[in-house]
Amino acid sequence: MANIYDGVAGKPGFVYQGYAQLYQTNRIYNANGDNTGSLLKVNSLLSLHQLIYLTPVKVLGGNLGFTVLVPIVRITATNTAGPAPSVNPDAVGDIVQGTAIQWSDRKLFGKVFWHRLEADVNIPTGSYNSNYAINASSHLWAIGVYHAFTLFLNKNVTLSARNQFNYNFRIIDKPDKPGACYNGNYSIDVSLLKDFKLEVAAYYLTQITEDSYDGDHNYYQNRYQLSTTKERVLGFGPGLAYFLPGGILIEGKVFFEAAAKNTSQGTRPTLRIAIPFPGKEK
Repeated sequence: MANIYDGVAGKPGFVYQGYAQLYQTNRIYNANGDNTGSLLKVNSLLSLHQLIYLTPVKVLGGNLGFTVLVPIVRITATNTAGPAPSVNPDAVGDIVQGTAIQWSDRKLFGKVFWHRLEADVNIPTGSYNSNYAINASSHLWAIGVYHAFTLFLNKNVTLSARNQFNYNFRIIDKPDKPGACYNGNYSIDVSLLKDFKLEVAAYYLTQITEDSYDGDHNYYQNRYQLSTTKERVLGFGPGLAYFLPGGILIEGKVFFEAAAKNTSQGTRPTLRIAIPFPGKEK
């Protein structure tokens, strides 16, 4: 979810990051990217809490780090043209645990370059009840690997990106298995004042492999006459970031989605705060 300065980390110690994100559905698109005309609206309010610990331990020339994410999400579903899918009122999502190597203050093409490699595990600990059509938990194990970087083009402009690949296992106690996917976050920012930055940010999600049922990757196409089960969506928009004393970061942005396939398309205002708690110097 991060954008500005995504590859940057401070000194060894703890960092808390909090995110608040509202998602509002505008339209739902089919496998061909055509508007279905559905009046179904599935909206959500996400509160995501992340604790990061960057250790002084060196691995492959970088610092070993660990992170835990806990999402709390309120979901609503409405449909003015008919019944809406049922939603589990419990809001706790799945815990994600990550292990990373952070390389700080390096050089690339003579420019200051920070980057990080991380492996994440989605642990199906969240709220799930099969009686509901929509749950806060995905109810499956998943692994993700990403590389994030920030390149300082000059003293006023930075470029950041995160490229992540995700693999899903079967939904617990079911034969259904979502396909693997790629998602990326990108941003470029420019300093308006010393600690005040304007950014243009984007994200892109595209599913790489088809959903499967009991190992059959053509099941949904054959049963429901679908051309594909792969999803895709692009989001982009403006943002502002402000750095407070002590390294505290506040970032606000809004994403407008486009190019959706097999999923909804909407708007996604997001607020992020990062608070470092650096360890004691020795």
